[in-house]
Amino acid sequence: MTISEKILNRVNNIPTLPTIFETLTEALNDPRVTNQKIANIISSDQSSAFKVLKVANSPFFGFRGGVDTISQAIMYLGTTEIKNIVFSLTIMKMFSKEKKISGFSPIELWAHSIGVGILTRAIGRVISEQKVENYFLAGILHDIGKIILLQFAHEEYQEVLKYVEENNCLIMKAEQEIFGFDHSRIGYLLAEKWRLPQPIKDVILYHSSGITNEDNQKLVTSVHLADIAARILKFGYAGDPLIPQPNPKIWENFNLPNNFFSSNYEKFLEDFNQTVNTILVE
Repeated sequence: MTISEKILNRVNNIPTLPTIFETLTEALNDPRVTNQKIANIISSDQSSAFKVLKVANSPFFGFRGGVDTISQAIMYLGTTEIKNIVFSLTIMKMFSKEKKISGFSPIELWAHSIGVGILTRAIGRVISEQKVENYFLAGILHDIGKIILLQFAHEEYQEVLKYVEENNCLIMKAEQEIFGFDHSRIGYLLAEKWRLPQPIKDVILYHSSGITNEDNQKLVTSVHLADIAARILKFGYAGDPLIPQPNPKIWENFNLPNNFFSSNYEKFLEDFNQTVNTILVE
């Protein structure tokens, strides 16, 4: 059995999503569900409820301590945003944060993903996207394939990082050389198994190129640019020290304000530090 086949078999054995998320999703599909029922589902898991309140009260969402209950959080942020927060927290709890390889750790990668989520949401707001609730989650999950490889191909991934160091290349190129596929394919397979929404699957599969043939081009473009900006701003670590160039086909047609990232740096940095401390620090 080849390395590729071994890794794909391990991915197939990744467990399904925890009960709280399945229950929450089922409830939200009921048009008659009340906010109180949603609050009760989240509150049934005390650790999740505590983290949701911490996130809701972070400067990133603008409330700074004004949200006291899950019901209030739902009222202020909406059910979609709350569901996405619960989902992000659930995913992070599922995978080990301890499997560090050659200086590359899941904690640093999650920090990078949080940074991408923050920047993606900021881009969504400035381009007046109506469904900006999904932008933070899309950024959080764009590199989920790397998290899977760190955990389920721990020994093999050392070869990838060795290749990155020796060839000074992007980690995606190293993955393709060693495995014959990259983290976007692995992430997409997991997203399929978990039946994630198509926009999230498109982000996972296409964020490196920034181009998709689907209806989610704005979201994919936003994550593509946020990923590069997070590397420039040194928000976490994505597995290699390089800064990819934005795809010129989308950069020229995506009308971000001039100096958008540099002029908002202080706000982005505050949001990043606060959110990382809220989500990743136990």
